[in-house]
Amino acid sequence: MRIGRGGLRPDAVARRPPRTVIVPPIGVQSVEQPGIPPEGEVVLGSDLLGALAPITIRYGPGVYPLTDASRVTLRAVAAAGRLHGRGVDWGCGTGCLAIAAARHTAVRQVIGLDVVTANVLTARENVALNGMNERVAIVHADSYDPLDDGARPLLESLHGQVDFVVANPPASPADDGFSFRRRVVRDAARFVRDGTVFLVQISAQYGRERIHSLEAELPGLRYEGCAASTPWVAFDQTRPDLRYLLRAYAAHEDRGGAAYAFGDPRDPNAAQIDARAALAIYCEVGASPLSRWQVHEFRWRPPQAGGS
Repeated sequence: MRIGRGGLRPDAVARRPPRTVIVPPIGVQSVEQPGIPPEGEVVLGSDLLGALAPITIRYGPGVYPLTDASRVTLRAVAAAGRLHGRGVDWGCGTGCLAIAAARHTAVRQVIGLDVVTANVLTARENVALNGMNERVAIVHADSYDPLDDGARPLLESLHGQVDFVVANPPASPADDGFSFRRRVVRDAARFVRDGTVFLVQISAQYGRERIHSLEAELPGLRYEGCAASTPWVAFDQTRPDLRYLLRAYAAHEDRGGAAYAFGDPRDPNAAQIDARAALAIYCEVGASPLSRWQVHEFRWRPPQAGGS
């Protein structure tokens, strides 16, 4: 299927019957807001997006719905009034971040990238639904490498021209969960220009060591601080994916990997605990450990000659 600047042709995606949910502000009660259906339509309002609202997002089978991680990243994008020029939404999913970023008046174009075909089709539908065909294009890609040769010229036109990157990656499998975030910055080397901003969703449990380690993935990258955060929320062990991750994190620590940083559910004001301690508490008293959904900001500057 041809990828054009306007994304998917209007007749190329079958419409789904909408089910509408008005999204509340980020909550503190759980990792994922209750009540979101497995498929449907979500209206993102001004309580989350401010002047960028409203944005309508449809999703269906095979597409992960919006979570608190999505919402905190949307909040960071909405607050980032300095976004301008051309940008990339790495792992665009439903396309919500690309659409929100493109609503900033100083942004000329956003390219959404995703390796999952269902996400690509859904994101293109959402771009058209929100009338953003002239400013957002969705590309089937593995990281920054297009999987459709027809999109290669578009990606090549971004070499040395990207002003910002936004990303809400999932946890990567079979490692410490952080590899996709490393790829967000490492694979961007040929696209960055002086001042490129990265807004990357990184949950607090990954710890400051991993967050700051991203600087080493792309010479010239510097950490600017936390751009958005939720309060403590439960890393809900009734969710199979989070239950698996906590056990994988504990196993990574057992192998000598860097420690994670969870809040103690028995006392959120106490010192943070690693994944092994968090798992032990859950197994003993059934209390899920705590984390914070966060977005962290980085900025790239050309390395000085003879420096790093």
